[in-house]
Amino acid sequence: MRSLIFGVLLVALAAIGSSSFISAALSAARDAKAATFSERLAPALKVPSGT
Repeated sequence: MRSLIFGVLLVALAAIGSSSFISAALSAARDAKAATFSERLAPALKVPSGT
């Protein structure tokens, strides 16, 4: 009987954790600004601006 209660609590805790993780990921994706192609590659493409 204790193992059944422990199993139910474990499943409930996993469901709460996964739903909060999914909610946080969706919120972050909604709030994120879409970067342009040049903004994403600007740190990697250091082009010398000299003559």
